[in-house]
Amino acid sequence: MRSLPRWLLVPAVMGALFVVVPLVAMVARTELTPGPDGQGGLWALVTSPTAVDALGLSLRTSLAATVCCVLLGTPMALVLARTTFPGQRVARALVLLPLVLPPVVGGIALLYTFGRRGLIGQHLEVLGIEIAFTTTAVVMAQTFVALPFLVLSVEGALRTQDTRFEDVAATLGASPTTVLRRVTLPRVLPALLAGAVLAFARALGEFGATITFAGALQGVTQTLPLEIYLQRSADPDAAVALSFVLVVVAVVITAAVHGPRVHGSPTAPRGPASQRPGTPDLGLDDGASPPGAPHDAPSPTGGPASVPVPPAALRVRASVPERGLDVDVTFAPGEVVAILGENGAGKSTLLEVVAGLVTPGSSRDVHVTVDGGDLTHEPPRRRRTAWLSQRPLLFEHLSVAANVGFGPRAHGGTRGEAQVTALASLARVGASALADRSVRALSGGQAQRVSIARALATDPRVLLLDEPLASLDVGVAQHVRAVLHDAQRARPRTTLLVTHDLLDVLVLADRAVVLEHGKVVEDGPATEVVTRPRSRFAARLAGVNLLAGAVERVTAPVGPAGSDGPADGGAVGHEVSLTVDGTGIGVVGTTDEQVHPGTRAVAVFEPRAVGVHRATPEGSPRNAYPVVVTSIEPHGPLLRVWGRVEGAGERSPHLAADLTPRAAAELRLVPGERTWFVVKAAEVRLHAR
Repeated sequence: MRSLPRWLLVPAVMGALFVVVPLVAMVARTELTPGPDGQGGLWALVTSPTAVDALGLSLRTSLAATVCCVLLGTPMALVLARTTFPGQRVARALVLLPLVLPPVVGGIALLYTFGRRGLIGQHLEVLGIEIAFTTTAVVMAQTFVALPFLVLSVEGALRTQDTRFEDVAATLGASPTTVLRRVTLPRVLPALLAGAVLAFARALGEFGATITFAGALQGVTQTLPLEIYLQRSADPDAAVALSFVLVVVAVVITAAVHGPRVHGSPTAPRGPASQRPGTPDLGLDDGASPPGAPHDAPSPTGGPASVPVPPAALRVRASVPERGLDVDVTFAPGEVVAILGENGAGKSTLLEVVAGLVTPGSSRDVHVTVDGGDLTHEPPRRRRTAWLSQRPLLFEHLSVAANVGFGPRAHGGTRGEAQVTALASLARVGASALADRSVRALSGGQAQRVSIARALATDPRVLLLDEPLASLDVGVAQHVRAVLHDAQRARPRTTLLVTHDLLDVLVLADRAVVLEHGKVVEDGPATEVVTRPRSRFAARLAGVNLLAGAVERVTAPVGPAGSDGPADGGAVGHEVSLTVDGTGIGVVGTTDEQVHPGTRAVAVFEPRAVGVHRATPEGSPRNAYPVVVTSIEPHGPLLRVWGRVEGAGERSPHLAADLTPRAAAELRLVPGERTWFVVKAAEVRLHAR
C-alpha cells in the first residue's frame, strides 16, 4: 500500500465479496455425499449419462471453437494493429460487437445467416449442407461470442510491442512471413495463449447463442450450460452439481491465464543485464575474447556471408515532409560517415530511408542507390543493409547464437551454415563464449556486442548505426567502440553513424555530415568539422581541443591498468608522443589503447585543463605552445580564450582555454596578444583512429 490510499481497500474488498460470496453459497449448497437413501451426491450427479454427454460435448466444441478463434482472430488482430485503412475504427467496433451484444441476439443473427432460410443457409441447403441445430452450429455459436476475446488480447499485445524488432528482422533479410513467424508471433505468444484460454473459457460457458442457433439436442447440441439450464427445474441438485463443475473449470482456467507461464514471466535470472552506473560489465567474462582479438576469427563457411562483399558507394536523395528531411548526399565506398545534428534534425530518418523503413506514404521524393543500383523500391530484406539502434533489440525468445544466425538463415542458408557464420561473427567481436547464453542473461555491453555480431553476420554492403553507444556506461561504450573500430578495419564497409558523442566521431568516422532542420549544413573530414566547425551543433560538439596526427613514440606505462582497460595485456596507461599533421608541433599524452609508432591518432584535452601564461613557462613543460589570442568569448561562468599556435604554418591549430573572469582580467588578455598555452600530459588523452 505504499503507492495507494488505504480507503481503496474498502471498495476492493466489497467487490471481491460480491463475486466470491455467491459462488461460496452455491458450493455450500452442493451435496458432496449421497443421501440416507444412497441416492444423489456430487459424484453420482456429475457422472450421470446426460451430464457426461453434455460435458464431453462442451469440451469438444469449446476446443474446436478455440482453434477457430486462433485461426481467424490472430490475422484479424494483426491487420487491426499493424495496418491503417479507411473505416478502421468501424471495422474494429464490428469485430468486437459480440462483446456487448446479448448472446441470444448473436444466435438470432447466426440463424438468419446459416439457417435453412438464412442468407447463406438457403444456398447451402441446395448442396445438401445443413448447419443450424447441429454440432457445427454449436461450434459456430461459441466462436461468434469468444472470438473478440482473442482479438482484444492479441491486438493489445501487438500495439504495445516495439515494432523496431520487426524492422531489424527485415533489414537482416527476413521476408514478411519469416518476420511474422520468427519474430512477431513468438513475441506475442503469451498474449496469444492468454487469449486462447479466455476464448476457450467463454466458449465453454456459452448458452444464449447456442440454444437459439443450435437448440438442445442431447448428445448433439446440448452442452453443459444447456444441461444446467434444463436441470434447474427438473433436478435442482443436479443443476447445482454441474454448476460446481463449471466453477472448478473456470478457476483452473483463470489461474492458467494469470500464471507466469502464460504471461511469459522470465523464470531464469536476468544476470547482470541491469547495470548500475559505476559498475560497468565490459562483457569480457566467462572466456569471452577481448575486443582486440576479432582479427584471428575464422571466416564463416557457407551461407550468404561466406564471400566478402566489397564496400559500396551510396547515394541518398530524400524528401520526407512529414519528418522534415530534405537531403541529397553521396557516400564513398568503405567510408565511415558520422551523421550529426540536434534531436529532430532528421538523422534517424536518413538511416531509415536507406534501410527502406520509411513507408512510401510518408515520403514525397526518395531515391536510394548502392553502387549504381536503384534500391528505392526494394523492400528492406533485399537491400543488404544492417541497422543497429541505441537498444540492442535482440530477440529474447532466441539464444545468442540463434540471434546472430537469424540473418544468414533468412538469406537462405541452412541451419548448419547459419550456425558456423554466427560463431565466426561472435568470434570477431570477442563474444564466442556467449553463444549458448539466453539473451536475458546478457549485460548491456554484451548485448550490444552481440547485436553488432548479428548485424555483421550477413556481411551487409551498408552498415547503419543509430547511436549504438548512447545507452552504455563509459567503460562499456569504450569496449563496444573498439569492437566497431576493429570490425571496420578488418572488413571495411560503407557505414553511417548517428551519434552525439565527440569520441565516436574522432575514433570511428572518416567524414562528418551535420544536419539542421533536415538539411545538410556542413560536410567534410571528421577532424576538420570538429576542429574548424562551421555550424552551431558542430561548434557545441567541439567543446574540446583536438590535435590529429601520427604516433611518434610510445614510452613505458605511467601507471597501473584501469579497471576498464583491455583484458589482453595491451598498452595500458602508456605515455605517447604525437606529431600533429602538417605543423611540426608535438603533443604528449596518455592512452590505454594498443598503439604503435605510425598509428593514426587524435589527442583530446578540455579547455579547462589549459593553463595560460604571459611569460615563457618555467620547467620546460612538454605541452607548451606559443599562441596569438584570436578571440575571447563568454562560456557559462567562464571566459573561453581562443588562440592560434605560432610557427606551425598554414595548418596551425586553434586551441581554447577556459579562464575565470578574474584570471582573464589579471592577465589582461586581448585579441592579438601573445601568450602561452600549457597543458599537462596527464590531461591529454590519445585515441587511435
